[in-house]
Amino acid sequence: MKRFQLLFALCGLLFLACDKENAPIDNPEPDTIAVESVVVTPSSCELTVDGQALLNVEVLPVNAQYTLEWISTNSDIVTVDDGTVTGVASGTAIVIAKAGDKTGSCTVTVVGTPVESVTLNYHELEMEEGGAFTLAATIEPEDADNKSILWSSSAPEIVKVNGAGNLTALRPGEATITATAGNCTDECVVTVTAAPLSVGDFYYSDGSWSQSLDPTRTPIGVVFYVGDITATAPALKADHPYCTHVLVVALDEKIEIGWQPNHQEYNDTVGRWVELNTEYETITSGFELGDNVNRPMGYHNTKAIEAFNAAEENAAWQVEAVNYVVEYRTQVPAPETSSDWYLGSSKEMSLLVSGPYDQNIWDIRDQGITIENKKLVNKKLEQIEGAWQIGVQIPVMMFYWTSTEFDWEFAGLMMPMNGQMPKGFKNDSSAFYTARAILAF
Repeated sequence: MKRFQLLFALCGLLFLACDKENAPIDNPEPDTIAVESVVVTPSSCELTVDGQALLNVEVLPVNAQYTLEWISTNSDIVTVDDGTVTGVASGTAIVIAKAGDKTGSCTVTVVGTPVESVTLNYHELEMEEGGAFTLAATIEPEDADNKSILWSSSAPEIVKVNGAGNLTALRPGEATITATAGNCTDECVVTVTAAPLSVGDFYYSDGSWSQSLDPTRTPIGVVFYVGDITATAPALKADHPYCTHVLVVALDEKIEIGWQPNHQEYNDTVGRWVELNTEYETITSGFELGDNVNRPMGYHNTKAIEAFNAAEENAAWQVEAVNYVVEYRTQVPAPETSSDWYLGSSKEMSLLVSGPYDQNIWDIRDQGITIENKKLVNKKLEQIEGAWQIGVQIPVMMFYWTSTEFDWEFAGLMMPMNGQMPKGFKNDSSAFYTARAILAF
């Protein structure tokens, strides 16, 4: 009996094992490949009423799993059916292709009467560097629904154009200006030639200039030196290689400002910190002809001092004269074809008042140098409403800070009364001390 029971149990176990072996195996669903991007081409198009266009769509990756949905943001203007858009009424709507959680779109403009042609008033034009001109475009037919014009330049670094067709010649070269209206275009080839520059020229916010004040443009400065300073200003040459024309003085200034009010607590030169912590050479100079005092290093010095001011460790003894210049940049943006505003070095501030001088500017006091350069610049500044002339606030004992440092206690000054280049206590911020920005282009 026991043998029979044991045999029965063994048969049962064998049956269960076979049943388990023959049981169905669960196969998991394959992973869904998600859509990464949807691109609709073209991204914009123009239709007439009842006109049609076929939009193309690219969904990536190519093996993504999705259902494509087409949507019009305004079906009263544009309808869409499987990528085919149809103009219903004048206006603009966005057609969207949606796959998964990604979308692409095309902006569709429907015009009742389409543009048939756009014609510029000039197809060839010659401009002088720094000049300005306005192109005009004629659209046919006159009753075209959408007469908006898109302007573009093939070389905006040579000729810049705005949305009204206003051209600004920035530097010698050639550029093609294109006017687009609807599906129609026309072009004008603009050749820019070098233009003469002179001390006293007005400099405008669009990067142009003129000898006489132009009331249609916004002046931001007056030219006080003509020539290329980049040969002895490596930082300027590296950052702005095209700024080889002139130096410009700003229209405004800051009075009652010190160079470094807390220099006594700092008890060191800014130039030493610059040497140890940046790639800039020192801003500190001696007084000889071969020293930095005779180099146009204002851009370099200003960038170096900006780094000094930005360091957390120097928060208590920043160079305030440079902070003013940095703030001035936000108030009066410099044109993209120029350097940004900076605090001129001793040499550059000497050029502002005394003009070019090939000898040691430290000796100007003994050479009887005239201040005719300053007088000419002031005549032009006088014509600009709200502009400050050079050295008129306190004409006898007024001083302008420079970005040149002499030692831990003194920085360079310029005395507009006679062009002398003395040194001043860094912490002196009386009414006699002023900061004024310049730029190069």
